[in-house]
Amino acid sequence: MMIDIASITSRGQFTIPSRLCKFLNLKAGSKMFIVTDGEHLLLKKLTPPDVAAFGKIVRASKTMAKKAKKGGRP
Repeated sequence: MMIDIASITSRGQFTIPSRLCKFLNLKAGSKMFIVTDGEHLLLKKLTPPDVAAFGKIVRASKTMAKKAKKGGRP
């Protein structure tokens, strides 16, 4: 676990310290998912979906749908 301190600007922004950015492989333009419970903030890096894996799922679901339409087992 790494701990550091960041300050909030007058515009409500803060900078993630560079050593944490390097550790998490964050770059300019990286997207973060932010959750709060009213007391804590949780930041999680959003990673782009694996397009190839998504295509494989779509093709498999189409195959299953064709089999189901013909009366076969999915």
